Amino acid sequence: MIIHQNKIHAVRLFAVLFFLLFTVNAYCKDAKEVDVRFLSDKAFAVIEKNKKGEKIRHSPHHDSGDKLDNEQVIYMLGVFDKEIWIDVKNKEEAKKHLEKHYDKFKSEMMKKELKEPININDAKLTELVRLPNIGPVVAVKIVEYRKAQILFKDIDEIKKVEGIGQGTFNGIRHYIRAGNK
Repeated sequence: MIIHQNKIHAVRLFAVLFFLLFTVNAYCKDAKEVDVRFLSDKAFAVIEKNKKGEKIRHSPHHDSGDKLDNEQVIYMLGVFDKEIWIDVKNKEEAKKHLEKHYDKFKSEMMKKELKEPININDAKLTELVRLPNIGPVVAVKIVEYRKAQILFKDIDEIKKVEGIGQGTFNGIRHYIRAGNK
């Protein structure tokens, strides 16, 4: 009897592991893939089905408590073109959905004044997009650059990030700092 129960537990454990390893899922900033798998379908902008009938959940932007995560909205817009879509209409729908959330966030943030320069070595995406001419794509590139490289020693180094030329730098240089400067 005990051996039979152990086999049942082993089969259940195997089924859960199989689900975790072979379910198709989406990008998610700073989250483990396992965490994303346990999000409800409501947390995603669009859900498609592939030819095998498997769900492909795109653009997670709500947390497990169904609360909007602005940091994740910005991240998803920043990596949006990396996702693979079955239907272009779904891609357009997801982008509109995320942009609606982003526009609301951006309009709320623009009402608030920046009180001091943003430290580009530890700024969140929600802080970086408050800078002039910095949208989600460039904000994600800044974060990815500083993860791949050493931290910025000087604000001029931000020009090494793809998408930040001299013109953009001139627009943000008074709003940023590197380290404790």
